[in-house]
Amino acid sequence: MRQYLYILGLIFMLSGIYTSCKTNTLDALHEDEVTARDKYIKDKKLTDFLDTSGIYFKDSIVGTGDSIITSGYKLKLNFKITLLDGTVVFTTEDKYGHNYEEYTFYVDATSTAINQAYVQQIAGLHKGLKKMRAGGYALMVIPSELAFKAVDNSSIGVPRFSTLLVKVYVKSGLSPYQQRQE
Repeated sequence: MRQYLYILGLIFMLSGIYTSCKTNTLDALHEDEVTARDKYIKDKKLTDFLDTSGIYFKDSIVGTGDSIITSGYKLKLNFKITLLDGTVVFTTEDKYGHNYEEYTFYVDATSTAINQAYVQQIAGLHKGLKKMRAGGYALMVIPSELAFKAVDNSSIGVPRFSTLLVKVYVKSGLSPYQQRQE
């Protein structure tokens, strides 16, 4: 009987050592994301476009709007948001790549009804838009820390720890003051 207890104790101890040495799945997924993102940034020569907010931001067309977009702006956008592998997650384009209807986006909105939209939940998009003016077109590489983090949104096509690529055109924008004048 004692031998069985010793054997069971030894098995229990060895299984504890094995599981404690095993890499955490979430950590491994995050490491994979960072590796893939770093490769993408290097391959596309975007290393110089790292912003202090943590996103990579590259203006393709600098907007001509009156002022830089700030919190409270109501924007009309056209965008295409993909994963690093090119899988389209959110877009205003039709299947032919045409944009017919803009998406209304509220910068740093506090309304629960507005923030239920998945696109509104991407913190990095808010940060990037606040570097733009109306009429501008930009590319943003948004790490998962500023998007959906470790949340599994596979139901909408965004797995855990997914870097997002955002191509966005700000068609127009209304400041909070202009919105009150409407």
